[in-house]
Amino acid sequence: MICTIISKSKFLISNLLILVLVLPGVVKAEKIRKNFPRAALGKVQLTDISGSVLTVSKDSKSYTVSTGTFEKCTTKFVRRFGGNSTLSELTVGDSLEIVGRWTDDTKTAATACVVRNLSVQKIRGTFVGDVISISDTGFVMTTVSESRQNQTVMVGSATKIVNRKEVAITLADVKVGHRIRVKGLWNKTNNTVTEVTHVKDYNLPEKQVKNETE
Repeated sequence: MICTIISKSKFLISNLLILVLVLPGVVKAEKIRKNFPRAALGKVQLTDISGSVLTVSKDSKSYTVSTGTFEKCTTKFVRRFGGNSTLSELTVGDSLEIVGRWTDDTKTAATACVVRNLSVQKIRGTFVGDVISISDTGFVMTTVSESRQNQTVMVGSATKIVNRKEVAITLADVKVGHRIRVKGLWNKTNNTVTEVTHVKDYNLPEKQVKNETE
C-alpha cells in the first residue's frame, strides 16, 4: 500500500513538472496569437495607394493594409497565377487577396505578408484590334475578342513599334483606325496593357494604289 501511495505521488509530481515546463510556452504562444492574429481578407478591391500603405474595401467596409518588412514577415507580391509582382504594379481598382496580421482590435488595420493581384495575370497577353484614340503615352484599342472590352495600351521607351514589314516606326506613325497587334501585361480588371514589348501596325506602310489608265 505504501508503495502504491509513493508511486501515485511520483506520478502527480511528474505531471506537475510537465505543466510547469510546458504551460509558459502554451501561454506565450496563445499571447502571440492574440496579439498578432492572422488576417485573411480574401478578395478585396484596392481603392487607394499611399506610399506603401494600401486601402482596400470589402462588403462596404474599408481596411488599411501596410506593406513592407515586419517582425513576422516581409510582404510578398504575386500575380494572379503566382508570378512575382511588385507594389508598383498595383493599380486602384485591382482585385486583391491579402494574408497578413491584424494590428488593431477592430480588425480594420493589418500588415500584409502576401498580396496576390487577381487583376494581373502572369502570362503576357497578345491583342489584335483597331486604334480608336491616341495619347502621348499610348492608345486605346478595340479587340477582336467579343469577350474583351477596349484596352488602354501604355507604351514606353522599351516598346518596339514596327510596321507589317517589321520596319521600325514611332507612336506618331500610328493613326486612329489602324489595325494593330500588341504584346504586353494585361490587367483584366482595369482593361489596361502595360510593360508593352511589341506593337505591330498592319496598315503601314500604306499600300500604293495603282492608277488605272482609260
